[in-house]
Amino acid sequence: MTRDQRPIPPAPLLETRGLSKAFRGLVALNGHAITVWERDIVGVIGPNGSGKSTLFNVVTGFLKPTAGKVLLRGVPISGRPPAQVSRLGIARTFQGTRLFGQLSVLDNVLVAAQLRHPTSLPGAVLNTAGSRAARRAAADTAHELLALMGLEQRAGQRAASLPYGDGRRLEIARALATRPALLMLDEPAAGLNSGETRALATLIGEVRDRYGVAVIVIEHDMDLVMTLCERVQVLAQGAVIGEGTPAEIQASPRVRNAYLGSESDDAA
Repeated sequence: MTRDQRPIPPAPLLETRGLSKAFRGLVALNGHAITVWERDIVGVIGPNGSGKSTLFNVVTGFLKPTAGKVLLRGVPISGRPPAQVSRLGIARTFQGTRLFGQLSVLDNVLVAAQLRHPTSLPGAVLNTAGSRAARRAAADTAHELLALMGLEQRAGQRAASLPYGDGRRLEIARALATRPALLMLDEPAAGLNSGETRALATLIGEVRDRYGVAVIVIEHDMDLVMTLCERVQVLAQGAVIGEGTPAEIQASPRVRNAYLGSESDDAA
């Protein structure tokens, strides 16, 4: 095999290069870089104001970067609108639940599933075979995901009436209904008790194994991050100050000083 015939190695699923975002001179993200491969589970941690949510907003198209690039499988997607980013294969949740409260639990997932099983207006009006098949596929997807999340018995219930933990799982179901390659979870354990958090960690692992998605998690619950994530990146003041396995991050004096506040390292 000649050099020109060698197979080209696959591009990372997601890559950021020199990604920066400033708001009226305030730098919220500064030269960020990360590489995420297929089926990775990566944690992004840091104190409040470190740039975590800004990173998610830039990657998913809710904010345009001031500088740098976001690449999905090697293709630049920086600055594309959120709906287009979602269709390309990136789905996300938010810090607070953003459900369609007056719709049923099932309809919340169906709305997202129809992004992957679209029906044209003429097809819907004429009730064509293609339109019926698309509706069945969307319904099958929605019921499958509700069963995975333990919400199938609540399918007809209004989303606004769900207990908080169920609402968080419904958000994940809705994100998965778009069949993403990358699932970005913004503080999914916020407001959950310890038992719910452990169940969530197990669920996220099952989601990765069943659907083959990569996952990036922003989270303040260190037990969840260190248990669930295979790799952890630490941000402070918009910049990356550490990246490695959970054990490496826990052992890093720089991370402990900047984020965990280790007294022993301050005295050393």
